[in-house]
Amino acid sequence: MNQWNNFTEAEDLFYFGNLIINGGEDFVEGEKENIILNNNNEIILEKSSLQGKYISPIMTTQDFNELVASWNVDTPMGSEIELLVRVKVQEQWSNWVTYGKWSENGNRESVNNQSDEIINMSIDTLEVLYGKDANAIIYMVELRREDINIPSPKVRNIFFALKLIDEIENAVVLDKEYFMELNVPERSQMVVPEIGSVICSPTSLSMVLEYYGYYVDTVEVAENVLDKGSNIYGNWSFNVAYGGTKVYSYVARFTSINDIKEKIVRGIPVIASIKSITEDSLIGAPQTYPSGHLLVVRGFRIKNGEEYIIVNDPAAKEVETVRREYKVSQFERVWSKMVYILEKK
Repeated sequence: MNQWNNFTEAEDLFYFGNLIINGGEDFVEGEKENIILNNNNEIILEKSSLQGKYISPIMTTQDFNELVASWNVDTPMGSEIELLVRVKVQEQWSNWVTYGKWSENGNRESVNNQSDEIINMSIDTLEVLYGKDANAIIYMVELRREDINIPSPKVRNIFFALKLIDEIENAVVLDKEYFMELNVPERSQMVVPEIGSVICSPTSLSMVLEYYGYYVDTVEVAENVLDKGSNIYGNWSFNVAYGGTKVYSYVARFTSINDIKEKIVRGIPVIASIKSITEDSLIGAPQTYPSGHLLVVRGFRIKNGEEYIIVNDPAAKEVETVRREYKVSQFERVWSKMVYILEKK
């Protein structure tokens, strides 16, 4: 990868906010090797190439200390993509770290033990070490296929969810319209034999996909998001990548509960990450979630003068009790502010 170590800094390529979205005309800029853009400005391999690379321009950002990447791609059988990232901390660039090989039908493997003196990569999350901040990103996408007769993989979008140092709550204008409930189908992870206790993420994903008209069995979704490198079903990037084979899909970091309300008003359920230690952290939950948990937010209501969030909690022991109502005040304390967003474009 030495050929990619010299970058031309683009001073005017600045991204404000905690979500970076690259796609379409964004791909016109950047370095290209054995790849072209199709009529939709998607990254694809040249007709005669088995592999190729796209490397982005440098993207300057607000200061951040954590990053989660996600992507929307098509990977025909026998093809795959791999996303690699570097960040700039003060005047020093980190090493490349990889999100691993990803294919809907083949390889899905994160890579363990990726770190250097300024960053650490833990499955789906890049962390800046020692209290320092990063303020620039560069990424590379590698495309591969086994045979030139196999259609090329297509890269439609690349996303970066940042944890900003000076996080400002997004300005969201709301009225009482958010007191509503979306008709999201209920599924329980606990009724699935053998793997039921560890598939909150794909179960949540399967509920939202069904909401959009894509019925996929929970076990099949789990098989399609399994990170074979870390042997987990909860790789955020891989879950969203599978969602992205059906709809527009990405990992985001919200700034407040109002961001969720804004999505609900627009008819978009939100898959949210929570963590609770004690039973009174989230009263009404089927269990505590000290290792983290994913559930689907489907609406809001007022009950006895207090605001409640309506969720599909896949940890319920049976489908009939998946729909739950938690106090918003408690939910906000256990919510990490990380979410999956799936929506139709």
